[in-house]
Amino acid sequence: MDAGLLDDAAVGALLTRVRRVAVLGVSDRFNRPSFRLAAYLLDRTAWTVDLVNPHVVETLGRLCAPLLADVPAPDVVVVFRAPTAWDAVVDEVAGVGGGAVWLPSGVADAATTDRAVARGRDLGLVVVADRDLRAEHRRWCG
Repeated sequence: MDAGLLDDAAVGALLTRVRRVAVLGVSDRFNRPSFRLAAYLLDRTAWTVDLVNPHVVETLGRLCAPLLADVPAPDVVVVFRAPTAWDAVVDEVAGVGGGAVWLPSGVADAATTDRAVARGRDLGLVVVADRDLRAEHRRWCG
């Protein structure tokens, strides 16, 4: 894994200044990790949570935006897309003025993760990888 991953203090600093989050690739199926995390964020944070998925009209009682460009620029984009799409997602986040990308843990090999982290940093984004957002939120915010 890339030695350039954020340390604990940087993750904490990021989370304490978040106001808007986009969950990219959110599911409408309750057994999916993206559904459970979105439900947690909506229920347990004061953040504005935008749900984004072109294949889902509504989930968790909210309409989903089809594209990241359809929501206001988020502080953090939580990615629930296949690792093969991560480079394009990082480009998209930078293109809409997002501040950070949160990549899921345990779904990609180290080389794929390292490439997405480096790409995001090259584009001026903060990139968090291989950390559980729910656990980090509880740790730093609550």
